[in-house]
Amino acid sequence: MKTYVLAWLLWMLFMFSFAHAQVTTNPSNDSNATTLVCVPFGSCEACPEDALHEPFCQPFGNRRLMHCIPASTSSSTSQTSLPHVHDPNDAPKGEIPAWESCGRIVEKERADFYEFFACNLFLGILAITVFLTRSKRIQAVQARHLAARIGLVRSVPAGWSND
Repeated sequence: MKTYVLAWLLWMLFMFSFAHAQVTTNPSNDSNATTLVCVPFGSCEACPEDALHEPFCQPFGNRRLMHCIPASTSSSTSQTSLPHVHDPNDAPKGEIPAWESCGRIVEKERADFYEFFACNLFLGILAITVFLTRSKRIQAVQARHLAARIGLVRSVPAGWSND
């Protein structure tokens, strides 16, 4: 009984420390003590093949462009939670582009689902067609065998073969 309580306490301690580590909202650079505030710029897009191993492409292989500004200059702007709206070629001074990992792309997932559904529908129709054709053929062969056993076989015209 005591080992279960100890295991439970260790598990709760681990989960608390994990949750506490996830709560941090602003990444910081410890080498120069700069805190950045990042806001999304644009929508999620698929990662290129050469960047799939990067952490910002994990776990779904999608990324979103972020614009980060130092926290000292972000206090003057009140729209840090809203996406930026400005020309990508005319970035404000001090803005640093970065990437963040994002979830699944809904349009791509929907297209993959319909492709999966269409393939399964095609294979299902093919399987049913093969099953019905095979069943009819087996039924015809069994009927011929039964007819031959009970002597109902008709004579085959000359030149015709009996399968």
